[in-house]
Amino acid sequence: MEAPPSASNGSEERPRVTGLLRAVALYVEARGRLLQIEGQEAGQRLAGTMGLFVMTTSCLVFGWLLALPPVVLLVAQAVGWHWSRVALAGAGLHLFLGILFLILLKLRLRRMRLFEETFNQFRRDREWLASSKND
Repeated sequence: MEAPPSASNGSEERPRVTGLLRAVALYVEARGRLLQIEGQEAGQRLAGTMGLFVMTTSCLVFGWLLALPPVVLLVAQAVGWHWSRVALAGAGLHLFLGILFLILLKLRLRRMRLFEETFNQFRRDREWLASSKND
């Protein structure tokens, strides 16, 4: 028959478990704070960039809409084409540039790294855990 566990063994394990739980809680709190800080930073960067993007696009679109009809007429008179052909050529050029800018935007969005330090810390934690398991 097995002997019942001694009372001293149970009292020694309780501080270990409490210490482990405290360490886990501190770890989660630290990672949560890092995520919060990086989330605020990412939000500020994205909000500022989006605000600038909206204002820039609005100004460019309205300015170009106001300038386009006279430009089409001036080019049509200078080249000797009918205004509809100049308008179609301008539309084709704009579609080509729009597709080119869309490709550039997709490339830039793919390279954008948000929460980079949080992911680096998680990677370091995984490496540390893997190395401590091997010991």
